[in-house]
Amino acid sequence: MLKELLEYLWKNKAWWIAPPIIIFTIFGALIIFSSTSPVSSFVYMMF
Repeated sequence: MLKELLEYLWKNKAWWIAPPIIIFTIFGALIIFSSTSPVSSFVYMMF
C-alpha cells in the first residue's frame, strides 16, 4: 500500500499531499500509543 501511494505521488507530482499524510500518521500512532500505555498522562499534559 505504501508503494502504491509513493507511485501515485511520483506519477501525479502530488507531493503537497505527503506532509498531511505524515502528520496524520504520526498523530494516529500517538493516539494509539497513548491509549495503551502509562504515557497517556504525559501526552495529555502536552496538549
